[in-house]
Amino acid sequence: MNNVTQAFGFPDFLDPKGLLETAAHLSLRDEASHQVSEPIVLLKEAGDLHAETLSCLLYGEPVYLEKAETGWAFITSLIDGYRGWVEISSLSQTLQKPTHQVSAPLTHIYAKPSLKSQPMQAVPMGSYLTATTGAEENKFLPLADGNWVYSKHLDEIGAVTADPVGIALSFLGSPYLWGGRSRLGIDCSGLIQISLAACGIRTHRDSGAQFNSLGRLLEQHETPRHGDLAFFPGHVGWMLDDTRLLHANATHMAVTIDPLEDVIRWVASETDKPPFSGFKRLTT
Repeated sequence: MNNVTQAFGFPDFLDPKGLLETAAHLSLRDEASHQVSEPIVLLKEAGDLHAETLSCLLYGEPVYLEKAETGWAFITSLIDGYRGWVEISSLSQTLQKPTHQVSAPLTHIYAKPSLKSQPMQAVPMGSYLTATTGAEENKFLPLADGNWVYSKHLDEIGAVTADPVGIALSFLGSPYLWGGRSRLGIDCSGLIQISLAACGIRTHRDSGAQFNSLGRLLEQHETPRHGDLAFFPGHVGWMLDDTRLLHANATHMAVTIDPLEDVIRWVASETDKPPFSGFKRLTT
């Protein structure tokens, strides 16, 4: 599929430092060869189920297959340029232009337009779906594969919200998962990436790259406010006000709200680096 940016409604990639051109594990492409055909697919460092998880891919996301080995594919994610290995059975060569994205933290796809019908699978926020031109029934939208999804859990391609913190709050209580990007498991930078994506901001996957590409660094005399990002060595979260942080963290193995001072203390116990990197503000 050529011109994926237009077909999937991708905004420009926010990469002011040119990290996509210099980082060995990243590559920006605009041509898809496959789409993700399972709700959540782990992106691995090597073609081995026991290899370290780098990130995860979501249903319908476009990828480019770089090479294939027995049962495994080395791919580039067109969402964020991340490269790694996935099981080739989790990809489809049948490319469909999406019409909608899932806007709820998680929704079910049903066999029929009824809440009592068989749920076929659950797909997370950010998943790409293709609807037919058929009319809604019982508030369910018909999909190209013959299944149905609750229409209020969807946004049309290109629709955005204005409140990334509100999106992030919908993940409160979600389990922490290294490399995760969904309600079933998410990490700190995944929470930032997914909540910004819902607002039409396409950004890097890792917290270090997010620090180098998002917003402006607050001066020492400036007080953080709702919607500022707080960065630490290897960690990031959303400020809810001047003292509380919303973040996916391994301390509680969940998305939680914690006093900023507590988080700085936890980080300090695990690193020799300064435990706090600074606040970044997305708008002036």
